[in-house]
Amino acid sequence: MNSPPKKAGGTVNAAHKSNSKATVASYRREINGAFGSPELRTWRYEPGVCRFQTSSPEFARKLSQRSGARLVAWSVNRYLRIFQENIEPWRARILVERYLKATNGAFSVCASRPAASKSGGDQ
Repeated sequence: MNSPPKKAGGTVNAAHKSNSKATVASYRREINGAFGSPELRTWRYEPGVCRFQTSSPEFARKLSQRSGARLVAWSVNRYLRIFQENIEPWRARILVERYLKATNGAFSVCASRPAASKSGGDQ
């Protein structure tokens, strides 16, 4: 059985051309996979380009302060911002992990525990 003819310079066949832009965008995310939490996630948009989606004003502020990131979409009804940056997916994942990790997370457990008494409980 013959495969459908391919256009010169590309690999998109006629079946993919009929899809809407929204379907193509979700197809990209499904193939490449999104990484992160509902507050902050990233996915590969194009080769060498990743997008970051956030529902948190704090993460949006951090992303807006990055020199390579630019705001490409936002929502009016609920807080949602999408930023785009020329960054490799593995670096984007590290960035999301760093942003999601609590500051001084390793020390917060120790600080919340009461200190042991050196006197053995004598008062």
